[in-house]
Amino acid sequence: MKLTKKEMKAWVDEYIKAQDNNTSISENGVLHWSVNKFFELENEHPELCWKIILEILHREPSQKVKEMLAAGPLEDLIDLHGEEYIEVIEEEAKINPEFRKLLRGVWESSTPEIWNRVLKARMNTNSD
Repeated sequence: MKLTKKEMKAWVDEYIKAQDNNTSISENGVLHWSVNKFFELENEHPELCWKIILEILHREPSQKVKEMLAAGPLEDLIDLHGEEYIEVIEEEAKINPEFRKLLRGVWESSTPEIWNRVLKARMNTNSD
């Protein structure tokens, strides 16, 4: 599945707004689609979810948004696709201190081997 840059930007913008404003997340909320989109795509299109996770983080959202991003989409990606994505996650953690911090908001999931690698990646601190 491919999204245009405009569609990706809209998803990122609306996800950040939705997580900053809990009233918009309810099933009747206008921004609910942006949160639900991860659930729709996480099984079949993890690469798209990965791109959106990184783009949301790149926007330097509030701590609240980061917490929801870690405990939701990133945690689900690790749980569902940990073996496929652990090397990419480790590489991102090496170069991106904000991503390492984001990993600290993920709860244990996936296999013990993958989880141990996540723990190492998120603790790979230089000065953050």
